[in-house]
Amino acid sequence: MISDERQLEQAVEQMGRMCRALAALNVEVLPKSRQQFALMAEGPLEEIRRLEEEISQYVTQTLESPASQ
Repeated sequence: MISDERQLEQAVEQMGRMCRALAALNVEVLPKSRQQFALMAEGPLEEIRRLEEEISQYVTQTLESPASQ
């Protein structure tokens, strides 16, 4: 769980790495095998979903905290 701005920045960077991994799979694997691409893309996609959820929770908590009002 993200608890500060440093961790938020790390999560955003990690999401970027996962997106680049998907893009590489799209170029390198998809033209050869759609099935292999689907299997290999599962990990990065799941990590992107997890990071999106953590970022969303952090932003929501930040906006709801009394210090931000």
